[in-house]
Amino acid sequence: MSQTKKKSQAEPTKKRNERGQFVKGNEIGKETRVKKGETLSLKYKEEYCTKLLEYFSKPSTRVEYKKTYVKGELSSETPILLPEEYPTFELFAASIGVSVRVLADWRDKYPQFADAYARAKEIQLGKLTSCAVMGLYNPLYAKFEAVNNHNQKDKSEVETNVSAVDERTLALIQRVEARLSNGGQKD
Repeated sequence: MSQTKKKSQAEPTKKRNERGQFVKGNEIGKETRVKKGETLSLKYKEEYCTKLLEYFSKPSTRVEYKKTYVKGELSSETPILLPEEYPTFELFAASIGVSVRVLADWRDKYPQFADAYARAKEIQLGKLTSCAVMGLYNPLYAKFEAVNNHNQKDKSEVETNVSAVDERTLALIQRVEARLSNGGQKD
């Protein structure tokens, strides 16, 4: 006869077992789980607008102190400015138990969420810009993020100066213009 251990009610539910698999009865993310026959858009709550803006409005930097010791005693503390975790829509979606695609669906379906999403995108760009200017982000990745996720463009001006056109090139241009004006017929 085999004996099985019964799980006590007071014992917290583990998210994963020792092999890394999700365990049955996991309570994490229960509020946003999809039941059979439901769509994720039914999980939308107006409070997600506020949660989205709160998530993106967290401070973008923190200060830590580098302590210097001389002969075992604290000599000085130098403040060091460090970036906080860069807010992304992927991380926010994971925090409420949905995918980025669901956020896009909510943005298309609910005007209030669309406004919050647009504001969060602006806050994200502001944080990216300020932390990049302070040198807290890798410049190559900051540029990549700005170009690919915020429709920023890398501008470069090219000056062209065509002043000397020889006679043969000018005659060719005039012939092409004449053909185009005659509807493509030869002279």
